[in-house]
Amino acid sequence: MNNTTVLDIAQIAAPIIGSRDVAHNLKKSIMRSRSYNILLDFKSVDFISRSAAHELLSLKEILRHNFFLKKEIVFVNVNESVTQMLKAVATSRILPKTQEELHIKKIEVDSLFSLSLP
Repeated sequence: MNNTTVLDIAQIAAPIIGSRDVAHNLKKSIMRSRSYNILLDFKSVDFISRSAAHELLSLKEILRHNFFLKKEIVFVNVNESVTQMLKAVATSRILPKTQEELHIKKIEVDSLFSLSLP
């Protein structure tokens, strides 16, 4: 078993990764690999859509925590446009889906020091 596989994204898919379907095709290539480390080489990729970025980040997370099919996916040679989309999607995945109402209470700093302890 080879420890690392490099997958040329533009060659497998296209220089524009515009849909979840393209990401699903990449998933097939990743799953066929017998390697633990999968390097997704974005050197010739100009664009990735939000949905495709979400699909790849989800796959990365699933495979990292999968006991039987554990794989570590690393994105390499990523241009600024693709980096920004991956960051935007990753950030939106960790933020809560609903915004809770923020209740701010004004207090004087001096009052914090005058509180008596039980």
